[in-house]
Amino acid sequence: MPDDPRAADEPGSATRPSFLTIGMLFALGVSFALAISLNRFAADDGVPFLPYVFWQSLGGGVALMLMAAALRRLPPIDFRHVRIFLVTGALNLSFPYMLLAYLAAKVPASLLTLGLSLVPVMIYALALTLRLDRFHMLRFSGILLGLAGILVVLLPQASLPAPGMAGWVALGLLPSLSYAVNAVLVARWRPQETGSLPLAGGLMLASAGYVLIVMAATGEWWAFSGAFGIGHGATIGAMANNCVSFYLVFEVIRRAGPVIFSTVNYIATLSGMGFGMWFFGEAPSAYIWGAVVLMFAGLFLVTTTGRQKGVTG
Repeated sequence: MPDDPRAADEPGSATRPSFLTIGMLFALGVSFALAISLNRFAADDGVPFLPYVFWQSLGGGVALMLMAAALRRLPPIDFRHVRIFLVTGALNLSFPYMLLAYLAAKVPASLLTLGLSLVPVMIYALALTLRLDRFHMLRFSGILLGLAGILVVLLPQASLPAPGMAGWVALGLLPSLSYAVNAVLVARWRPQETGSLPLAGGLMLASAGYVLIVMAATGEWWAFSGAFGIGHGATIGAMANNCVSFYLVFEVIRRAGPVIFSTVNYIATLSGMGFGMWFFGEAPSAYIWGAVVLMFAGLFLVTTTGRQKGVTG
């Protein structure tokens, strides 16, 4: 894992990310989509969702910090680093992963990944609100197209595999908002002298702390009990997958800024729907494919129109 904070594309560049950055985007998109399928494997095998998120956070965080220690890149414990650990641990792992793991047994994996397509339009909306970007009519039209794509899924009951699932699908959109807020805050608050490896490790350990508190309050414990099965393997796989995911989250935002980072959701959405069909035999309806077309048209308008103002500072 190259982790030199000095080697990066121009921050906020919306036109020419390097080939390495593009490769990282593809790897991150597949990793995001794989996380949702791993959630489904664990849920179907009876792994409680809180311990599932706890163990993948703790295991991945310890692994990354050991790597950072071996490379002599452990971060200092000061306000800037504690702030980024606590904020990203909540917004980019513990809250969205607990919710996605909870929903894994209630909503098809392909539908959950559909919500990831809204992250870029949410990032742009936040940039407008925080005056980090100027208003563009085409980008605003892209936001409306993304919203239309979600309504195509939620409004016609025929688009969902079972009646009454619309509420669960709507709840599944909250992680997308969490990811969008996280991307903007990472760009603004990241300590520039610290590499992505220890930042990702700190994020995962902070998340483990949050989930441990919730586990203590609910009394829901699980520590790889019973015969080793698919759920145990999915939990270990999630540890490794998260190490890759959260390292790349920090690295891509550092190299290219949050707007280009948001285009990872093109890859995540298609990969997630493919994994859902491959692993679980899911067959998206015509409404779902129509929503994909609308959302990708919206994404194209949002991510390719105009130039982003800097978001660091």
